Amino acid sequence: MSKQNVNITSLAELEQQERLVRTRIKLQEIELSSRIKKLPEELVATAVIGLVSSALKGTALKSLINFAKRVGKNVFSNILKDIL
Repeated sequence: MSKQNVNITSLAELEQQERLVRTRIKLQEIELSSRIKKLPEELVATAVIGLVSSALKGTALKSLINFAKRVGKNVFSNILKDIL
């Protein structure tokens, strides 16, 4: 669905556009909900990869702290990007 500039000249047209907007919002809510459900899986996968690679390099604690900072920053930036 794409947003269009529409000249509304009657109550029926207004009601039709209202239904279209409500449908568009509902689809966006469904997509957002789906993204939020995927987030924990992605965080766990990223954490495992980061921990394994840092353990192999011998800098596990330092890498873990840096990794936590990056994950937190990415999570909040992704949330803000989706909202804005």
